[in-house]
Amino acid sequence: MPEILLFTKPDCQKCEYVKERMPAGLDIEYVDTSTPEGLAEAAYYEILGKNVPILVVDEQVVEGAIAIMSKLKELADGKA
Repeated sequence: MPEILLFTKPDCQKCEYVKERMPAGLDIEYVDTSTPEGLAEAAYYEILGKNVPILVVDEQVVEGAIAIMSKLKELADGKA
């Protein structure tokens, strides 16, 4: 199973949309970009300052709620 990180922040409607529709069976680590730790993690993946939600699967960055949902569905179906 690939490493899956979902970068989010509080009070983000798109972040909540994605979180509420997570496919079952995926081991997803949530990273809160409003914390110092979350900002450091975002800097590591070179996504600091970008709009959340952002999904990182291994080293692949996926931006935008619709693209994220599509990628998560692929992962859940075992196609990625």
